[in-house]
Amino acid sequence: MPGRQKIIILVMHLLLLLPSLALALQQGDQFPALTGKLLSGGNFEFKQLEGKPILIKIGTTWCPACEEQSADIKKLDTFLDQHQIQYVEVFVQESATTVERFLTHQKYRSPDVAVLDSGTIARKLNIYTIPRVILVNKDFRVARDGAPLDEKALKNQLQQMLTGK
Repeated sequence: MPGRQKIIILVMHLLLLLPSLALALQQGDQFPALTGKLLSGGNFEFKQLEGKPILIKIGTTWCPACEEQSADIKKLDTFLDQHQIQYVEVFVQESATTVERFLTHQKYRSPDVAVLDSGTIARKLNIYTIPRVILVNKDFRVARDGAPLDEKALKNQLQQMLTGK
């Protein structure tokens, strides 16, 4: 019976992941025209970054997996800077005060752009699990959309995006 319970639990977890996998943006898709609120208070349109490669992390300040993803992104500081990759972090359902405190005290790379999302961006991108990592090439096309990546896999995906392969 314990083995059967483990299988049932595993299947349930996989079923929970299916919506996020099935509804992810597809490679080559035009990245949608999205607008968010900047931490500084103004509006931000993702389209402003067209022409630049973009790494987007969608998550929260309290999520352990989001923190792990931030640690892996931090390890790529030099690579991101060398290739002028814009790092955008979207904070879902977080207050400006919480995000400011988080960014002030964190030990990870601060995003080039910090976006507060009241849920609109998450709904439009069908975000069901966090963190979510989206790569957008300089042509504003999706190069990758999905679950978190460790440092090596993220760097590999970024290199593929930059070379167009």
